[in-house]
Formats: sequence, C-alpha cells, structure tokens
Amino acid sequence: MNSLLELRLITNKHPTLKFDAVVGCLKDIMDDEFQVLQRNFLDKYYQELEDTEENKLTYTPIFNEYISLVEKCIEEQLLEHIPGFNMATFTTIL
Repeated sequence: MNSLLELRLITNKHPTLKFDAVVGCLKDIMDDEFQVLQRNFLDKYYQELEDTEENKLTYTPIFNEYISLVEKCIEEQLLEHIPGFNMATFTTIL
C-alpha cells in the first residue's frame, strides 16, 4: 500500500492524526518559495505602511489582498500534499 493511501486511511479514523498531518504539511509549505511570496508582497506595499499603533483605512485592501494571496498559496500547496484536502473540514477539527 502506498504511503499516501495509508495516511488517508489512518487520518480518516483519527482526527488528531489528520490535524498533525496538515500541520506537518504546513511546515513544509513555509519554505523559501513562500518567504519570497511574502517578501514580494511587502516590497509592493512597504511604503504605504507605517510602524504605528494606528490602523489606517488604507490598510484594509492591502490586508485583504495579503490574506487572499496567502490563503490561496497555502490551500493549493495543501491540496498538492493531501489530495482531497478541504479547508472547511480542517477548520472543524481545530
């Protein structure tokens, strides 16, 4: 039996193992490519951000773009590592 099928069979029976498998994949996803994605985003917007406690309204679209970019990247990578991965299902076991 291949390891992916074994992982799927085991994690379907044990939600804690499913959680651990996803977290393990997240560690793999946070690689150099992910860091470059974040660095490029920051390079695009760093001049608009200030190091203060105030959250300006102009930050909202920047924040929303960042969240969309990161969520898409993470979800795509999780789908590559765990076929059939579903973020909504994962959040129910959190």
